Amino acid sequence: MSCDTWTQSISQILGWAYFVLWSLSFYPQVLHNHRRHSTDGFSIDFALLNLLGLTAYTIFNACFLFPPVVRSQYAQRHPQSPEPTVQWNDFVYALHGALICCYLGSHFLSPRFWNFESKPQRVSNLTLVVVLGCMGVVSLAILWVLVSASWEWIDVVYTIGMIKVFLTAVKYTPQAVMNYWRQSTAGFSIGAILLDLAGAVLSLMQLVLDSSLQADWSGTIGNVTKLLLGNITLLFDLVFIFQHFVLYRERRYWTCAMPPKAATTTCNSILFLES
Repeated sequence: MSCDTWTQSISQILGWAYFVLWSLSFYPQVLHNHRRHSTDGFSIDFALLNLLGLTAYTIFNACFLFPPVVRSQYAQRHPQSPEPTVQWNDFVYALHGALICCYLGSHFLSPRFWNFESKPQRVSNLTLVVVLGCMGVVSLAILWVLVSASWEWIDVVYTIGMIKVFLTAVKYTPQAVMNYWRQSTAGFSIGAILLDLAGAVLSLMQLVLDSSLQADWSGTIGNVTKLLLGNITLLFDLVFIFQHFVLYRERRYWTCAMPPKAATTTCNSILFLES
């Protein structure tokens, strides 16, 4: 078996491995909510931004896999490596994640249906501005392609990809801030973060391997969305791990939304370890 064949096989293994890890990372929070019958400690802003980001990532990957016009435009811009580095596992992961995020959203929208006893959360005005702003940017990009010869459809796809990067950069902030104000990570599953971290490492490894296989590192820049996603995810995952295991390790087991010291008379500590 040639070296290139081995490299391709390793790339496929890495791709499906991070797909599995990232796909599994959605489930600890789902199970955690159902186990506690509550979404307290889990930010609705984080859930909404995550849903929007994964929807954008699904569209981004689909556009590089299916529409011939986008694939031909990519080949024109990257003649030495005309095949996009987007893989099928990227698309399946994004679609699966968006569907699970819809399910998580139902925990906030219909707590009575799930028999949850959660304090109602309202989406912040800043999050609504971000959501509407992202939709506006995409609409303007599509309009610019229709009225100008300087942009192509691939530029719209790259815009959607950068929106996903932007949302990844900001979506974790509401959860990190919630943890800070509560001085606790109770309600937020650290198991999801550990799986997310492992998947990000394997995603970056696959991207580097694919570019080296093509002997053209422009493939990395050509899929800058995947490159930035992996690095941003790594950074925020480390922040949550530091919060959970270092800053608030004595305060992981409180079920209410207020800081533990203020809640001693109104809240009961939970007896199980967080997922």
